[in-house]
Amino acid sequence: MASGIVRAGAGDERAYRDHSGKPATVKMAWLLKGVMAGLCLLAGCGESLDGATSASVRRAAQKEGELTIYANTSLMEPLIEDFRRRYPDITVRVEDMNSTLIAERVVAETQDDRPKADLVWSSAMDLQIKLINDGYAQAYRSPHRRAMPDGSVWRDQGFGITAEPIVFAYNRRLLPADAVPGSHAELLRLLEARPELFAGRTTVYDAERSGVALMHLSADVQIYPDAWRLMEALGRSRPRLDTSGQRMMGQLASGKMVLAYNMNQSFGESWALRHPDVALVTPSDYHLSVSRVAFIPRAAPHPNSARLFLDYLLSREGQRGIAVLGIRPVRDDIGDTVRSTSPGARPIRVGPGLLANLDRVRRERLLDRWKLAMGDAPRAPADPKAP
Repeated sequence: MASGIVRAGAGDERAYRDHSGKPATVKMAWLLKGVMAGLCLLAGCGESLDGATSASVRRAAQKEGELTIYANTSLMEPLIEDFRRRYPDITVRVEDMNSTLIAERVVAETQDDRPKADLVWSSAMDLQIKLINDGYAQAYRSPHRRAMPDGSVWRDQGFGITAEPIVFAYNRRLLPADAVPGSHAELLRLLEARPELFAGRTTVYDAERSGVALMHLSADVQIYPDAWRLMEALGRSRPRLDTSGQRMMGQLASGKMVLAYNMNQSFGESWALRHPDVALVTPSDYHLSVSRVAFIPRAAPHPNSARLFLDYLLSREGQRGIAVLGIRPVRDDIGDTVRSTSPGARPIRVGPGLLANLDRVRRERLLDRWKLAMGDAPRAPADPKAP
């Protein structure tokens, strides 16, 4: 395998189209690969990373020669390419699937004594923590542990790699400047006072069908006293409930929608770069900050390769690479890149607090109230890639 990379499954890139029908994200991935190549020249590929992985782990990883990653994290390829340049003896295989399937496969393959994944990386923080809590992860004391912010590592098993704000996205051509919500409170006021601006033209993640959306909903309810009033106001606008961020942003860019609620900032920015009508607002009262969590499975066939790649992701070089991709890294000590925290940020901590979202009774109560608030809002077709 000349490239050292095998993509299993269709991957997110197959479905990435902008509203003109062009494969925008594929083009962006190749562009970013070029940027990463430039970063590699600046950083010095092949040179030891700061806080370098121990020599014994590096030797063992090169002897293993393979690394299989289960992920629902798009645009990984530039990072993989940079890692491969540093460690050309390791063949990397990425199996790109949704977070539910990741969890099911890790459990089934471990129980059947046929493990395949060496590293699992997903944006579904609660599912990742459940797998760790249920004993499917192994501990690793990364040399970069001391540089990690509080709340980003749990038991030396779960590692938050990014710190990504959750924001409002809107169509600046269709939404008047005096109707752009600067906070959750302003959004609530606008939905109640000027419903005609939003009627049939809002889009919201479907919390019943998306684990990540349910996590966002749970956090909103805990943080914002008027969260349910806001959900009811959104529901009265007859939002389109969706599981595909691609579809949501595509409809926003095309003018079918004026507002998308609780979008990942880095994902939204990738659309705003290509579509001048798309703009983002980081709510001033608070904004959630979420992380893509990685762990090494307990039964990983190539654990040293996984440790080496995890250390790469957590190193200054790997974190700078993540920032180059337009994704906010978790570390604060990486020079000119944006800090992982900002005023108003309410990070969702990597830890056992996330398990509450998976409690059946609590989940049912939360969803029952959410469905009541959404009323008869139309649902988009399910997206098998939904996180």
